[in-house]
Amino acid sequence: MKELFGVVPREEHYACMIDLLGRAGKIKEAMELVNTMPFQANASVWGSLLGAARIHKNVELGERAADMLFVLEPEKSGTHVLLANIYAAVGMWDKVAKMRRLMKHNQVKKEPGMSWIEVQDKVHTFIVGDRNHWRSKEIYAKLDELHDSMHKAGYVPMVEIDLHDVEQSEKEQLLQCHSEKLAVAFALIATPPGALIRVKKNLRVCIDCHTAFKFICKIVSREIIVRDVNRFHHFKDGSCSCGDYCRTSSF
Repeated sequence: MKELFGVVPREEHYACMIDLLGRAGKIKEAMELVNTMPFQANASVWGSLLGAARIHKNVELGERAADMLFVLEPEKSGTHVLLANIYAAVGMWDKVAKMRRLMKHNQVKKEPGMSWIEVQDKVHTFIVGDRNHWRSKEIYAKLDELHDSMHKAGYVPMVEIDLHDVEQSEKEQLLQCHSEKLAVAFALIATPPGALIRVKKNLRVCIDCHTAFKFICKIVSREIIVRDVNRFHHFKDGSCSCGDYCRTSSF
């Protein structure tokens, strides 16, 4: 890099390389770079490794990265949540419960997910499992309809990301009523056929919702734009403009 382009690698360059190696499952190579780079690994590096641990369900790496992040960024709830996701994915429910107790003990609060959409100059806001909207019955009926259509098209709910120790059918129900899905379902019953759907969310879009929207946009022949805390996601013809980057990102 220095010889070819005259650029001296900085911390962010190393962090990007470690992120790429981790996503690709090259954990050994990623750790070798962490151990040999001329910088102390920062929160960005450990966050990338925690994300890689979630993707590849690597508990040992996840715990090591989380331990470092607890020291570097003790106030961030994302570390606790991602480590709990790793535990849940491998069925370690006792450790999921331990993470919840740790969050409570350290007074770390996870910001509740919220999505909103503007229809006819009015903003409609949704939280997970929300039934306070005046068209709630229609919204949930539309979700049931979409769920059936998506299953027929090959959609498989990502139940492993749900942190509740319950049966799979109940996990599917919990995933179905995420705030961004409620907002999209409302848009489908409240806007004209073919109209562009624009949703905003205060956190990252849920990975399962991201997958579902790729199916929904194709099933209903609508474009869906979701603006989450990190980036825009433009769903069209069964794909997203992010190239599924969010499926492998850590924070």
